[in-house]
Amino acid sequence: MKAGLLRSFFKIVNVNSRKACLVVVLGLMLGLFGNESAQATTGVGPYEVPKVKDRDSNSSNGVETWIVAEEATVDIGNGVKANAMTFKSCSDAQLKDCTTPGIPGPEFRLKVNDRVIVHFVNKLKKSGLTPEANVSGIHWHGIELNNASDGTEVTQPAVDPTGGTFTYDFTVTRPGIFWYHPHHHSSTNQVAKGLYGSIIIEDPYEAQLQGSNPLVDGVIPSAAHTKTLVLSDITVCGKSGTNPATFDGTLPHVSGIQSWQINYQNHILTQSPSILCDMYPLDANGVYLKQPYGKGDVPNIQSPSLTGRMSEGFTVLTNGVNVGGRAGNPHVLGPLGALAPGASTLDVQPGQGLRLQIVNPSPVRYMRLRLTDSNAGQIQLVRVGGQGELLDYAIVEGGSTGGFDTKYESGEILLPPAGRADVVAAIPGNASGVLTLWTEDFQRVAATYSWTPTVPVMHLKVTGSAVPSSYSIPTSLRAGLGPVQVLGGPTAGLVNPTGEAGVNDTTPAGSTDPDIQLTFFTKGGAFEASVDGVPMPRDFDGGMASGNPFYLDSARHAALSNVIELKVTNTTGAHHPFHLHGFSFQPKRLTSSTGGHIFPNEFLDIVDVPANNTLTFLVSLDGRPMKGDLSGLNGGKGRWLFHCHILPHATFGMMSELHVH
Repeated sequence: MKAGLLRSFFKIVNVNSRKACLVVVLGLMLGLFGNESAQATTGVGPYEVPKVKDRDSNSSNGVETWIVAEEATVDIGNGVKANAMTFKSCSDAQLKDCTTPGIPGPEFRLKVNDRVIVHFVNKLKKSGLTPEANVSGIHWHGIELNNASDGTEVTQPAVDPTGGTFTYDFTVTRPGIFWYHPHHHSSTNQVAKGLYGSIIIEDPYEAQLQGSNPLVDGVIPSAAHTKTLVLSDITVCGKSGTNPATFDGTLPHVSGIQSWQINYQNHILTQSPSILCDMYPLDANGVYLKQPYGKGDVPNIQSPSLTGRMSEGFTVLTNGVNVGGRAGNPHVLGPLGALAPGASTLDVQPGQGLRLQIVNPSPVRYMRLRLTDSNAGQIQLVRVGGQGELLDYAIVEGGSTGGFDTKYESGEILLPPAGRADVVAAIPGNASGVLTLWTEDFQRVAATYSWTPTVPVMHLKVTGSAVPSSYSIPTSLRAGLGPVQVLGGPTAGLVNPTGEAGVNDTTPAGSTDPDIQLTFFTKGGAFEASVDGVPMPRDFDGGMASGNPFYLDSARHAALSNVIELKVTNTTGAHHPFHLHGFSFQPKRLTSSTGGHIFPNEFLDIVDVPANNTLTFLVSLDGRPMKGDLSGLNGGKGRWLFHCHILPHATFGMMSELHVH
C-alpha cells in the first residue's frame, strides 16, 4: 500500500477574473447568512462556538479569564444527553459570570502580541482511584509560549480535582488556528469526554484581504462568512444491554464495499459501544470495571497497553452537536436523500464564499472531509492556512503524484488528530437545495480501515438569490504583503546532554541523533509504542518524580537561539501525527522508497507522518518572555515534549522530549 500524507500533494488554484466589487444589499446578506435551524444543543449550536469571557471586556491587548473544568450533562443533539467533562469561562474569581459548561470549551479570539492570563480551576470530582485520575491541566497546543505555561507533565504538577488551581500567563506571537486540552494523567479520557476548545489568532493581514464591507468577500471570505468548526467524536452509552456492536449497515463507506459492516467485528480493538459500555468497561486508570456504564455515561477509552483498544467515537460532533444524518452517498452522483428529522442547517447564498477554520481534537479519528452539492457533485475545499499564518498560495490537497498516494481525493481535506486547517469554498452560483460536508474513513493503518462510516458534519441550506458576482478563489493570498518567512538552514546541531545547575548537576541521558525514530518495539524486544525503542512512562500522578523520568535515552538536547534540522522516521505500519511542543517548525520534505514531497512554505506544530516515511524539518529555537516577566527571553528554555498525537499511542509511550538549554 502506498504511503500518504496530509499535504502530500498540492496544486495551485487557477486564477479566475476578480470582480471589481460585490454589490450586496446589507439587509439581504444579514438575513441569508448565519441563520441556523433550531435544535437543543450543548454550547450555543452546531455552527457557533461560545467565546471566552474576559475580566476586562474593554481590554484591547489581551484577555484574562477563569477556565473551569467540571462534569456536566450536555445535549449533543437527537435527544442524546451525555454525562461529559466540560470547560466553561468566567470573568471573575468568584466564578459567577460564566459561560454555560459545554462541548467544546469557549473559544479564544486573539490578536498577535496579546497577553493571555488564564486561571485554571479543576472542579472535576475526585475519582477515588489510585493514582487519582481526575487531576488535570491545560496544554495550549501549538502556542509558542514560556515553558512554565505549556501545561504538561514535565512543566507543572497536575492540578488536583475539587478546586485545585493553576495560572497560565503567556503572550501569543504567531497567527493561526490552535486549541487547548488536558495533558496530564488520564488526559486521553478527558479529551474523549469533551475537554477541549479552539483558539483563533488573527493574521494581521486579514483585514486587507477581506474587503472594506464585512459582508462582501474579498481575497478571502469575510468575517461574516467565516465559521469555526470543532469536529470531534464521542461515544455515549445507552441502557445496559442495548448498546450496538456495529454501525448501521446502510450507512455508506468510502471503500464502496457493500455491507461493509461485515468487516467491522465486535472486537476489543474497535470502538464498539457494546465493548466500551457493556462487555469491557474500564475505569479512568484502564482497570476493568465489574459493572457496565449507565445510560448517558461517556466511557473511558484509554487501555493500559498497546494491545488494548484504539477507539474512535461512535458519534461525530460539530461544535459539540450531531448535525443529523442524510440519505445517500457523497461518492455516487445523483440526488442525495432527505436530511434526518431535526437535522441542523446553516443558510448560505448562491455564489458567496465560505471560510471554515477547522480543529480536530479527536483522540484517534482522522477527519477526511468532502463537500458536495445536493446531487453529490464535489465542491472543492481549498486550504489557505491552518497552523500558522495565511499561505503564500491557496492549495488543493489530495490525490496522487510523484509516487505518492495521499489516500484521499483531490479537493478533500484531511485532518489527523490535533490537526487544523483554514479552508475556503466557493458556493456555486447555481447551487440549490442543501449542500453537505461529510467526514469519511481514512486508511491510517496499511492493512485496513478503521471501518467508520461516512457521516455529515455540516448541512448548508442554499437560500436567496445569487450574489451579483460569484466569489472565486484566488491563486496568490499574500500579494503585496510579503511571503511567509523561510528558514534558511540550520545554524547548529544537537548538543551533548549536559546537567543544569540547580536542576540536575549530573550528566543526563539523551541522544545526539537528529533522526527521531517512531517505533512499536522497545530495545528489549517488547511490543510497545516508543521513540527510538524507548517508551516514555506515562503513569503520571501529579508529582514531578513518580513515574516521570527527568531524562530519557531518546531525549534530544539543543541550545536556545539556534535553528536546527531534525528528522522523524516512522518505522511502523501506521500513520503517526508528530507534534512538537513550544515551537512551530518548518517542514521541508517527506521521503520514502516510493517517492517524496516538498512542502509549501508554512510553520506547523504537527505533521502526519505515514508508515515508512521520513519527515525533515527546521525549527528555530527562539526565546520568549518568562512567565509573568515580559523583560527577558529565557522562556524558551526547558523541557518540551514531542509525541504522536494519536493520544493512546502517546500514553502507551510514543513520547519523548526536546530539552532546550
